[in-house]
Amino acid sequence: MADAEAFIREFLPWFRPVPPTRPGVCRICHSGPNNVGDTGGPWGICVSCKCTTKNLYGHTQQVVPISLMTKNSQLYDLLVRRTDPRGAGGRRNRADVLAAALSHFYHRHIQCLEGLAGGPFTLVATIPSNNPEAPGKAFHIMWQVVGKVAALKRLWQPLLLEPDTTFARVLAARHSHRDAFQVPRAGRLDRARVLLVDDLFVSGAHVQSAASALIENGAAAVVALVIARLINPASKDPYSAGIWKESCERPFTFDRCCVCDPARGGA
Repeated sequence: MADAEAFIREFLPWFRPVPPTRPGVCRICHSGPNNVGDTGGPWGICVSCKCTTKNLYGHTQQVVPISLMTKNSQLYDLLVRRTDPRGAGGRRNRADVLAAALSHFYHRHIQCLEGLAGGPFTLVATIPSNNPEAPGKAFHIMWQVVGKVAALKRLWQPLLLEPDTTFARVLAARHSHRDAFQVPRAGRLDRARVLLVDDLFVSGAHVQSAASALIENGAAAVVALVIARLINPASKDPYSAGIWKESCERPFTFDRCCVCDPARGGA
């Protein structure tokens, strides 16, 4: 996408920095874990990630959100309420805004992402829709967004298919399932390094179910790149409120991500 940096600049206040992995930050989704009962120290991963990574063939430990997000924010409106934002130049196309953010982040942090994958990506995948009300819309907006980013478009393939809507309500209930998605032509992913791109990480049920299908069909590595990780500062865990407060106090910049950010302060 041409001049993604200039396009996304006016929307920078919508984004919040994502903390790097450290004690008190879930090493998978970068939210706040609960404490271990016997020691009082934080778990390595949050309760949600514990739930969505079990009973799968495999899962990804590598989730890279571009931004944190809370409900009733402008980024939430863009991603969840699916509104086209209004910028200085008038109404902006939602897909263009997401593509600009994705393109700018990817080009700034391709080495971070490839480092997690163990080498250059060989395939890019997006997650199909699981809306039981509109089963014909197999690929939601992210395949269009990826199509606007030349570096990702050339590697994108429709790797994931939803067999039917059987598991739609399972995923909606924030439970993952190893059969939620299918990979056509089994075996084509032999040793592939896959960048799995999605718009929103809430519980991780969609991302981990998709990652499981890719790994089960031969992918050597799956790194999930998501636009935003939804966080609840009012959570009962002792860390999320501090993570959000810290995120709001630090200016967002595309120059750092949760992989290369040197910050190690307490949440």
